[in-house]
Amino acid sequence: MKKSRIVRYLAYVTFILILFCILPGGSLAAKDSSEHGNGVQYDSESITGSENSEKDSIEAANGTDSSYSEKVQDKDKVKTETQDTISAYKLERDRIQEELQLQKEEYRGAKEDFLEVRNQIQKGKLDSDSEEALNATRLYLHASINYMILYLENVKTNIQYSNGNGTEERIVAIDENIRLLKAEQAGVANASNQQEFVVTVQSVRGVWNNSRKASLTGAGQTVSERVGGFLDKSDDLSRKLETTIESLNTTEVNTGELETRLTSYKLYLKAAREKKEAADVIYEDENATLGNLGVANNYMRESLNNVNRANQILRVIFDDLKGYNLEEVNGTGVENSNETELNNTISINNTDNN
Repeated sequence: MKKSRIVRYLAYVTFILILFCILPGGSLAAKDSSEHGNGVQYDSESITGSENSEKDSIEAANGTDSSYSEKVQDKDKVKTETQDTISAYKLERDRIQEELQLQKEEYRGAKEDFLEVRNQIQKGKLDSDSEEALNATRLYLHASINYMILYLENVKTNIQYSNGNGTEERIVAIDENIRLLKAEQAGVANASNQQEFVVTVQSVRGVWNNSRKASLTGAGQTVSERVGGFLDKSDDLSRKLETTIESLNTTEVNTGELETRLTSYKLYLKAAREKKEAADVIYEDENATLGNLGVANNYMRESLNNVNRANQILRVIFDDLKGYNLEEVNGTGVENSNETELNNTISINNTDNN
């Protein structure tokens, strides 16, 4: 009898170890601003706002008297649609954030009860397959899975409004993972002993890890696309600035500082591209682990930091050029400055590597 109890106790300890491996502490501490799922979050308002400002600048630069009114109407229509999209995103995001907070509180309560039951089992005061122990385990697992589902719903919302490539496929994959988690909840509800809980926990862990990997990869790739688009435009801008500085040289203007700043600008862009490409290699690796994806996200952070520094230099360059009445270049500068506020439009959250 004593040996049987020891075996059951060891099995229960094994179950607990598996259970606590499902959700790393950082995941349920949850970065309340919420990973997009991806470990990455998109501020849709800033993204669409920047793109809209870019369109405004281009239209203003290319507008003619005959088409100006029509372009203004188109611009107002785009602006209204953008604002409607932003409002819808904000409402959905806020709703899910509130639910996540409530679910996190429920999870914490269930976890406390579960730990108390575990302590009683360890002290021999409670049987691991008693009704009290089973109920505590069931509630803890149920709360954990509910949190996972809400987390994925939040990721899905961010993806829906990110306008990245492959959005539909990513949403389908998230929906499938949500379906699988809900199916596992049925197993939790019907489990009659700790061993059955162990089987469910192992399945949930597999779904959860796959979900996190897919979310981090998808979000990282979307960020990378945005950065890549900016860098391509910045290369064009660098060439325009080089031409402008060469023109100023012919008028005997001292362009030494401008040339130095332009060199720094290009070096930061080069560093940003190198970090982006290093991240892309990992995102494209089907066998990348959560740890690898954390490294990729760090590369993207560094890329964004370099973009931000390049943008700061760009502002100084255009301030220097203001006195030379270079309207075309100044217009391009306004457009590019709006587009390059990437640090405010895309944030990559810390990634759990547990």
